[in-house]
Amino acid sequence: FSPATMNTGRGTEFEGAVIALFHLLATRQDKVRALREAFYRQNLPNLMNLMATILVFAVVIYFQGFRVDLPIKSARYRGQYSSYPIKLFYTSNIPIILQSALVSNLYVISQMLAVKFHGNFLVNLLGVWADVGGGGPARAYPVGGLCYYLSPPENLGHILEDPVHAVLYIIFMLGSCAFFSKT
Repeated sequence: FSPATMNTGRGTEFEGAVIALFHLLATRQDKVRALREAFYRQNLPNLMNLMATILVFAVVIYFQGFRVDLPIKSARYRGQYSSYPIKLFYTSNIPIILQSALVSNLYVISQMLAVKFHGNFLVNLLGVWADVGGGGPARAYPVGGLCYYLSPPENLGHILEDPVHAVLYIIFMLGSCAFFSKT
């Protein structure tokens, strides 16, 4: 919903996905192409990302409601039964926050080392960074090293091009969140 604008090389676009949808539909002649661009645009928030976020949010809320009632039989009073509810899907946001902080710190350290010691073998093992411009705000993204494998794939096409990256990211994400939830 961000009203900030940027020049992407294809003209001025809004940063927010919903505002960009209405802007693209109003300004582009080909409405089908405008819809496709609003759903799948690169390097800016798009409607597919928004819908995926809403879907994940709904699924998590649905699973949060699952619970199991364990029957408890009293040893003192014969015939007395009760139940003890246990949430089946216990989640907390602290492991995700800790995992994000860990990865963010690793990114910052890797980018600082990459600028200071460009081309060093050990620094390249930690992370190789490239800038993406495209007319919008420049942002660095990992293209190699450990930081590349700890970053999420950009889109479905990247998952199909490099499935090892996707699998390692999923394993790291689940493993680190499980580790932080145990501590």
